[in-house]
Amino acid sequence: MRVLVAVVVALSLGACGGADTPALEAAAKLVEPVELGQTVSSIDCPLEKAAYTEPQAGWELRFRAGKPWEMHGMTESVFDLVSPKGEVLWGEIASNMGTSRDVGAVFYRCAKPGPNDADLSEAQLVECRVWDNLVYSLNGGEPGFMPTGEGNAPERILVTDLGRKIRYSVAEGPGDEPWDVFTFKACAG
Repeated sequence: MRVLVAVVVALSLGACGGADTPALEAAAKLVEPVELGQTVSSIDCPLEKAAYTEPQAGWELRFRAGKPWEMHGMTESVFDLVSPKGEVLWGEIASNMGTSRDVGAVFYRCAKPGPNDADLSEAQLVECRVWDNLVYSLNGGEPGFMPTGEGNAPERILVTDLGRKIRYSVAEGPGDEPWDVFTFKACAG
């Protein structure tokens, strides 16, 4: 799309005899490659304070600062997925060395370990994991990597296949599940 816009601008300016150097340089900047996976958010709120909602059933994603015992391995952010009825599922998003896609997981019907609790075993995690898949930030309509906790919250978040998994594990029936795209709603204090 950027290439098309730059070509149209350059051709228009050339056809009108107004192809001055600054205008052509500006058009050329539109086609400069952007690092893949990097997008810029217009939201002035750190991810760890951001709340999101989805339009279908009113579910919310509420991010918060992770406690030291929650930030294990490659975990970069933690959140609660809240149903319209107030039921809370807990989740996390992890990176994979910045080259793969961010992955998320949501857990239900198992206690979230506290500071003095042992980590859940793999068997316990499997038992209560209701969703795990890719997560993308969406800024200006472009998909990208999720920011870390203190990074600017994305405008929207795509939580791939979340709705279908929640429908068959948590929701009371068809139509009670969330859509896979959440839109920024508010910044907590």
